[in-house]
Amino acid sequence: MGNRGHVTGSGLPLLVKLRRVLLAGAVGAAGYCLVLAAPALAAAPTVATGAASAVTYQSATLAGTVNPGGHSTEVYFQYGTTSKYGAQSAPTELPVGTTAVAISIPIAGLSAGTAYHYRIVATNVTATALGSDKSFTTARIPLSLAITAAPNPVSFGGAITVEGTLSGTGNANAAVQLQQTPFPYTAAFSNVGNPELTLANGTFVVNVLDVTMNTQYRVVSGGVASPAVLVSDSLGVVLYARATGTRKRPTVRFSGTIDPAEQSARIAFERLVGTNWKVISGTVAAGTIVNGVVSFAKTVRIYHSGFFRALVLPVEGAHVSGYSQTVVVRIK
Repeated sequence: MGNRGHVTGSGLPLLVKLRRVLLAGAVGAAGYCLVLAAPALAAAPTVATGAASAVTYQSATLAGTVNPGGHSTEVYFQYGTTSKYGAQSAPTELPVGTTAVAISIPIAGLSAGTAYHYRIVATNVTATALGSDKSFTTARIPLSLAITAAPNPVSFGGAITVEGTLSGTGNANAAVQLQQTPFPYTAAFSNVGNPELTLANGTFVVNVLDVTMNTQYRVVSGGVASPAVLVSDSLGVVLYARATGTRKRPTVRFSGTIDPAEQSARIAFERLVGTNWKVISGTVAAGTIVNGVVSFAKTVRIYHSGFFRALVLPVEGAHVSGYSQTVVVRIK
């Protein structure tokens, strides 16, 4: 006995129960009346901001709890460098429920060594709930240094440019100091010149004049040091060539100097053949040092004009091989 239906009043669905009852004042007479039962009103979500975890120099995971209040609910976090926030995480949707649910949402693109405020936000058809403000600080990026040096190798007595980058939190306007240790690299690194300041992006440039032997360079900033870079110093070689001999037996007198003096260094005389250099003869440097240099000389039989140069191979480790300039020899 009891038919059921729904009616709407004041915009709320009402459960209608039709029951048979006795009408007042009518003995034995049967009638009907409507008994209306309204469901409970929708509830607003409740939230609690939790702690941040997995905090790195550029990301973090934000946590909290949400009671959806009996309706599907959208949840997200507001965050920023002040309590006015300004940024929002990706949202997540909670199904209908009436118990607290744990929420965690990762965020990224943060700045290193920076304090951030955040709070949880939940919205359903009834209301929007805001969690309390909390904060965390991202990690600092450890400082690191990297350098290059050019030209490398450098001619004896030449200049080089050391360029580098200080990376990490606090890399702008930081003092950097160039250091060196020359061959045989057994001495401690010592400072070269005065400290330089990095630019806003952490880069810096240091010029080094008069490199006279193979040298390792590094840059330090505070307690951080770059890997050492070895700059090779090539021997300075000057070559002279003069046609000698006769028409039937033409020869060329090669002579020159090596700076710094490299006694007993080996010299190879090369001729350009096509696009390649070919060794045509050789000699050994003199054993006598004059004004800091040693000389060499040799007469070589050559029948045709051409381009020539000298390659000097050192006998110790303070320098690397050096080439002379190219000279032109004309045989008449």
